Amino acid sequence: MLKDLSLETVLNNLTMGIAILDEERDFVYINDLTTRITGYSLSDITNLEQWFEAAFPDPVERGKIYSDFKGKLANGEHYNRVSEIMTKSGEKKFVEFRVNPIEKDYLLINLVDVSRRIEREKEIKYLSYHDELTDLYNRRYFEEEMERLDDSRLYPISIIIGDLDNLKAVNDNYGHLLGDEYLRKAAQILKELLRSEDVVARIGGDEFAILLSETDKKAAAHICERIKAEFNQYNNADSFPIEFKISLGCATARKKTKKLTDIYNQADKNMYKNKGRR
Repeated sequence: MLKDLSLETVLNNLTMGIAILDEERDFVYINDLTTRITGYSLSDITNLEQWFEAAFPDPVERGKIYSDFKGKLANGEHYNRVSEIMTKSGEKKFVEFRVNPIEKDYLLINLVDVSRRIEREKEIKYLSYHDELTDLYNRRYFEEEMERLDDSRLYPISIIIGDLDNLKAVNDNYGHLLGDEYLRKAAQILKELLRSEDVVARIGGDEFAILLSETDKKAAAHICERIKAEFNQYNNADSFPIEFKISLGCATARKKTKKLTDIYNQADKNMYKNKGRR
């Protein structure tokens, strides 16, 4: 029975792309799955260099990958890599390559489309660092950024802690759907007022934290005033049935003399002091 099966039939039914290059690095075989992954057939691409130019249109990226590829093979090593390629149709895909030298100086290339896996990994990573309700960063990311900035040269560094007032009253009297809207609106205000490089996080049920690099005490205080003013705009417009306000506290490390966790704790204390004055 097996002798009735052609080698090409077997290769075209594998769950990975197969391409074979001769000693001149010309393609001598490309199976059907390779064509489905890349869009290119044997009549479209004749040699490896031509394929690299098509798959990696950025010359800088292409040069780095090609140099690494040649270096590994020159040392007799296998070449494994996951890269984003451009297909014949212009679609971008993540492909895992495995290149192995075989007899007569030929090369065997295995290709697997891992786009779904990569996108899922990105999604998992995103969710691990973001709050699902507000789409802000979460406490985990905020704490990691504090640790990273501890050893940076981006001083002065300021931290603002915010506590959304009246959230419990909103949840108790109008339900959690409206409470969620309070949280989402607060997150929107914070994101729109701050710089793209600032870290804005939801760190608890009604608590927010802001990490501001290269921001002194005066600038941080000004940001707090802008935040409160923006919240008041919604109260003036009667957007919510219960007053929409936030208590804020800030603290600043002028130089690398204290851990940012100490600055965080001071900002938290200042927030509760300000909350108690209301």
